[in-house]
Amino acid sequence: MIDIIKKQNQLTPEAADELKEVSDALFIPKDKLIINYENPLGSGVCSSVSRGFLRGPSPLIKLTGLIETQEFQDCDVAVKVALHFGDDEVDQMFREIESMKVLQYNQNVISMLGWRMLSGKPALIFELAEQDLLRYAKMLMSIVIKEFPFKTILSIFWQIAKGMEFIASKNIVHRDLAARNILLTNDFQAKISDFGLAVIPNSGMKESQVPKKFPVRWLSIEAIVEKLFTEKSDVWAFGVIMYEVFSLGQDPYAGIPTGNILGFLRSGERMGRPRLATNELYELMRSCWEENMETRPKFEELVPKLHSLLEDEAGCSTYYEELEENYEGLEFLQENETRVSTITLV
Repeated sequence: MIDIIKKQNQLTPEAADELKEVSDALFIPKDKLIINYENPLGSGVCSSVSRGFLRGPSPLIKLTGLIETQEFQDCDVAVKVALHFGDDEVDQMFREIESMKVLQYNQNVISMLGWRMLSGKPALIFELAEQDLLRYAKMLMSIVIKEFPFKTILSIFWQIAKGMEFIASKNIVHRDLAARNILLTNDFQAKISDFGLAVIPNSGMKESQVPKKFPVRWLSIEAIVEKLFTEKSDVWAFGVIMYEVFSLGQDPYAGIPTGNILGFLRSGERMGRPRLATNELYELMRSCWEENMETRPKFEELVPKLHSLLEDEAGCSTYYEELEENYEGLEFLQENETRVSTITLV
């Protein structure tokens, strides 16, 4: 894999040598990995994910030397296999492995346990998480309002903010932060995943040579206009995640063509408050969508705010009881001037 990256001239020679050292340390021999192809966990345009089982200790244990990683041995895993191996796939593989080198381990970041080649294509092996936040949010449409798991949702937001605070401390910009890329364990531990578009410091990556397709509906104004990505553009995307969850998985800017989103934002408009979000949480979302990036909060500021809301969540239970009384059996309309679809909570 490293030889292919070298041939594509995507790395400086020094960076390629450093990456080879790390990738070799993370290599998993064939006899250590069992893959179940019959029940895939998911698939996309560039890759598919299958359940697997890792025999023995993962390379991550040796790489980090941390007690927290000792659980990653003789364990179920997720195996992400590239469907193709062109320039974009090489780019993504590089960024995933390079991110692992920088981040190593954090409880709110998905852990890459190692990698290997399968049928001539690279496969990345991750710790297993059963579902993603977007799927979970859509599942909540089937519950009654007063049973909305407000405390769990706040805990998830707090964990994402903590994970992003850690990522930002390493000077990494994620650039693809969305509910679909937040994985959840069975006990609702949130894990930030998919670093295929990440900006990684001192990686030797020749950024201008790599074509990318960015998720416009999660991008800040400066990211759309100037291709300027910083922690503050990730903060903007965090606000969009909050909207996704409180709208029960609705697409951001529903009903607005992608080409019109920039004009919508530059006119000062923003997505309206989902009915399931309290005024205080909507104000937090809006602070993430400030046009002036300097006035947006940092993740280190969002963490204590969300923790405080989590501690005070008991006082918000009446909010959902009132919603249940006022709107039971009615359609929930998104307060967005341009919204078109409705969501029914039964």
